[in-house]
Amino acid sequence: MDSVNLDRLALAYSHRPPSEASIERAQRAGLLLAPGGRILDAGGGPGNHSAVWARQGHHPVLLDPSMAMLTGVRERGLTGVRAAAQRMPFRSRCFDLVWFHLSIHYGDWTASVDEALRVVDDGGRIEIWTLGPDHYEHSFLTRWFPSVAFIDADRFPNPDGLAAYLEGRLPSVSITRPTENVIKTAGTWIPAIEAGFVSTLQLLSNEERQRGIEAIRRRYPDPSEQIAYELRFTRIVADRVRV
Repeated sequence: MDSVNLDRLALAYSHRPPSEASIERAQRAGLLLAPGGRILDAGGGPGNHSAVWARQGHHPVLLDPSMAMLTGVRERGLTGVRAAAQRMPFRSRCFDLVWFHLSIHYGDWTASVDEALRVVDDGGRIEIWTLGPDHYEHSFLTRWFPSVAFIDADRFPNPDGLAAYLEGRLPSVSITRPTENVIKTAGTWIPAIEAGFVSTLQLLSNEERQRGIEAIRRRYPDPSEQIAYELRFTRIVADRVRV
């Protein structure tokens, strides 16, 4: 597993509030379930999506190996379980939705998918939001920190390979590539980078991190200046047909 410090990342999440688009993704997923759906939020971090599903009347369980993440989750009145996605402490066929939102790349993704296949119920769904080369090779972070593209190429599974892995195990798999446009001010974006609000930033050398931050400060000296960029997601949905 990569050497990301998840407790440190949890502290940086104060610089990473959920976007409206992110909340809407969770809302749409919840609306597809019958009332009282059982949802596993795998690697759900601070629980932003679990909170959406709880408000919809579902029963989310957030799985995360970071105690710092889970502390915030429980303070929100949500259910959190400390464990890795590769070893889920749940019985088989107990969830209607297994949800990975930018979390499938933490650890052995094949083991995570195998566990998701085990715990998703008949008629249930596995939904994975991830990033592929179309994003990280051209992302706004890569512009300032060139090593991001190489680091993420090692961390993230190839989306087509991930979809193919699921296609060999479930009869209904679809893949789409939604985008999200983001606008932030320099006064919020630069402190977020310094805090390491994206886990890959922890894996940069100190020299590259400092060079990139200094270059961003020179380019955006006005903290009120807006920075616009695009997130290119890959969404993979796999349904287990009820038997």
